[in-house]
Amino acid sequence: MTIESTDETILVVDGHSLAFRAFFALPVENFSTASGQATNAVWGFATMLAQVIDQEQPSHLAVAFDMKGGTFRNQMLPQYKGTREAAPEELLTQLPLIQRMLKALGVTYIEKQGYEGDDIIATLATMGEQAGYRALVLSGDRDAFQLIDDRITVLYPGHHFKELKHMTPEAVVDKYKVTAAQYPDLAALRGETADNIPGVPGVGDGFAAKWINQFGSLEGIIEHADEIGGKKGEALRASIDQVRLNRKVNALVRDVDLGVNIEDLTFGTLNVADVDELFKELEFGPRTKTRVLKTFNGGVKPSNSVRASDAGKTDDNDAEHDSAGLHLPETTNIDTAAQFKAWVAEHSAEAHIAEEISVAQSDASDEKSRHITCGQAVRAGWRVAAWGDSRPGRASCEALAIATANHAAVITTPIAEELTAALAAFLNREHEHAIVHGYKELLHLLGAAGLDMAVPMFDTKLAGYLDQPDFHADSLNHAAEHFLDLHIDEAQQPSQGTLDFDDEQTEEDPNERRARDLAIIGELATTIGAVIDEREQYWLMRAIELPVSRTLYAMEHAGAKVDTMRLIALRDQFSADANQAQQVAFDAAGHELNLQSPKQLQQVLFEDMGLKPTKRTKSGSYTTNATALQDLYVKSVDNERANNFLGALLRHRETNKLKQIVATLIEATNKNDERIHTTFEQTVAATGRLSSVDPNLQNIPNRNAAGREIRSVFVPGEGYEALMSCDYSQVELRIMADLSGDEALIEAFKSGADFHKYVASMVYKLPVDQITGDQRSHVKAMSYGLAYGLSAYGLAQQLRITPREAEALKNRYFDTFGKVHDYLESLVSDARNNGYTETLFGRRRYFPALHSPNRAAREAAERAALNAPIQGSAADIMKIAMIRADQALREAGVNSRIILQIHDELVVEIAPGESEQVTDLITNAMEHAVDLAVPLDVSCGIGSDWQLAAH
Repeated sequence: MTIESTDETILVVDGHSLAFRAFFALPVENFSTASGQATNAVWGFATMLAQVIDQEQPSHLAVAFDMKGGTFRNQMLPQYKGTREAAPEELLTQLPLIQRMLKALGVTYIEKQGYEGDDIIATLATMGEQAGYRALVLSGDRDAFQLIDDRITVLYPGHHFKELKHMTPEAVVDKYKVTAAQYPDLAALRGETADNIPGVPGVGDGFAAKWINQFGSLEGIIEHADEIGGKKGEALRASIDQVRLNRKVNALVRDVDLGVNIEDLTFGTLNVADVDELFKELEFGPRTKTRVLKTFNGGVKPSNSVRASDAGKTDDNDAEHDSAGLHLPETTNIDTAAQFKAWVAEHSAEAHIAEEISVAQSDASDEKSRHITCGQAVRAGWRVAAWGDSRPGRASCEALAIATANHAAVITTPIAEELTAALAAFLNREHEHAIVHGYKELLHLLGAAGLDMAVPMFDTKLAGYLDQPDFHADSLNHAAEHFLDLHIDEAQQPSQGTLDFDDEQTEEDPNERRARDLAIIGELATTIGAVIDEREQYWLMRAIELPVSRTLYAMEHAGAKVDTMRLIALRDQFSADANQAQQVAFDAAGHELNLQSPKQLQQVLFEDMGLKPTKRTKSGSYTTNATALQDLYVKSVDNERANNFLGALLRHRETNKLKQIVATLIEATNKNDERIHTTFEQTVAATGRLSSVDPNLQNIPNRNAAGREIRSVFVPGEGYEALMSCDYSQVELRIMADLSGDEALIEAFKSGADFHKYVASMVYKLPVDQITGDQRSHVKAMSYGLAYGLSAYGLAQQLRITPREAEALKNRYFDTFGKVHDYLESLVSDARNNGYTETLFGRRRYFPALHSPNRAAREAAERAALNAPIQGSAADIMKIAMIRADQALREAGVNSRIILQIHDELVVEIAPGESEQVTDLITNAMEHAVDLAVPLDVSCGIGSDWQLAAH
């Protein structure tokens, strides 16, 4: 029968395949509503489907889904798909939402009891082909390849979804060396692990294709099975019944009665009201809605229900807007001071602040200052941005810009001396009316251009962090995507601070990219500014985050001097120690092995040495992590060979880790000044704590002598005589005492006795002098465990006691400190009711997962909610202490400077003759950062290196 061709194209979508792809492509934690409903699969499904529709322009569309319950294939092959893991709960809850979205968009979706979505796809594609249509099948399932012919093409996602491979008959031959019609024979021989379909052992695509090309088909292969020699021939002959069954199982049904005609599958009626309701419920932004509606035939008319084909078009020809709908400022290249002054005079009226803010009075210790807001000021402020490399110790600036909402002055480097002076005067005068993205990074870029800027009015990077501390934007575009629902191709849009483009490799004008960045900064400020005003978080930015950015910039710029010869000696020492431990392990095992290989370790420990196996991991193997090995080591004391092996293995792991840390420090040392310029991350840890990267100085061990040796490589630089280490003592526990108001715990701090011994005496109801070392350490672990949200099980693991003993200890502790118990109990319930926790200073952290249907996610959120107020308060106190200490040093006119902040510790480089004065200044700043019911206690020590400064 001759089929008359048409210009129509039907796109048939594998709904479950696309939903899975979307779910695993996007992190759940970045896509969930305030109530805890995951939305990543819905958002990804809409975005990916819209992308394919825009690209392929189909005239007809249908989506196929599987249904719960078995199909006829399970009767043929009972184990069919029996090994598949259950889909994550977060995905399953989104499938009905995806179907609800499709219905609102006027898209037909089909499911049929007793059949798989693949059969529905095969039937729909065949219907299209028989109607003379071009059929496109969007699926990540290779079973669909058997449908491919001259009129049916499978769109198969690559590593990145955008890399859709058009699997045509030629593409199948290129990939598998067989035709699409022969592909089911190849699949029957190979089997399909994902579907629990066993193939011929040892036979993959290559051998299967070879046999098919030799004998023509699966039946031809079976007829000539006796002629195939070797082990693979034997395996084939033993698997003939299975292979025949495979062929029946993987054959798709192409004539399922679906109750629809091809004419029913045009783009249907778009219900804007339903789309509005769903997208509002899912907390999707307006740009997502606009983009999705536009795809389903060009936007919508004002009515609630419109035919998509009648929908109105949006005007994309406005020259002031880019393709993403951003209002871009007009750019002017500035080369001279005169040009810049004239430009500022012409456009300064645009940047007049409509609502002044009382920033001068903002102070972390002043309760009144917490009510300051940025109001409407961010709408009219100056945008200040720079591009280049913002990494400390190697910063370089390529361009900078000063902008209003409508106009931007762009200055490229090198900058003439007079223009530099004009810029410096402007930044000095207007900094409190400036909006930036990443103040600390901007300071490095400006510094590389010979410029500086005092604390600005608003930082969109810090604002985003205060708004959503559990979200970390790794670029300006990432922030735009998350907060503005604005999606820009990262490959074509470098972000501020990491700009690295070659004009010869891109058609886009660099100034257009810069204008886009400035526009994004303006929109972020307006959008997030309104939120943090409502939540009274702006004062945190003004009083804590922005000033600490300034302090961190100075620390990063200064860096920390290291003794490179000592570093190299330590690396060699740890390397020798690791090699020695490795040899001892080899001798105990009786042969060489890879000490990093869990499989080889299991062979030696549980088979060769006969030790009782540890717990199994999710993959079914036995765990060989450090805790399990330490436990085995303790229990193997009567097995000398195993004990020697495990002791050497643990030493090897420890020394190898230390060697790697030292090697990282060597690599990070700036060759010009022999200083390490780490980057302090201010917007990563959700609790408010600072972290350190490139290199990570917070992972230097401080609990064993070998690890502490690494600190000895940090020494005073030229012009300095010593290092000083100042750290808080038991700051988390003091905060817990203050927040809980527990009189017994407060009294324990005021007693003047050894705190942990005193607390243990209260818990065990014994005199202080009768408390044993174990009792002290157990209660100490309990105290800190509560402050960190540690469970009774976690405490048991840490102390190597039974969970029952840990629970008993916890109960005795709470019997003694009842208000601590009540306070901790209230944290989770309050967070569940309010949606967030707060620190002493009002820093919020939100926990939508407290309402998650997933138990593991819910319990993790409960632990985090228990931990956040105490850890967040400790972070705030340290930041305030840093600001006060830095200010005290500057006001005193001393040369000593803060160079590191690690956990609860500040490290200061001491200038000659200043040790006593600086000790007083730093101690006073840290001890009076905040007033608590229990005084803060600070210990300081001075030495010729960081380790010797320890106390």
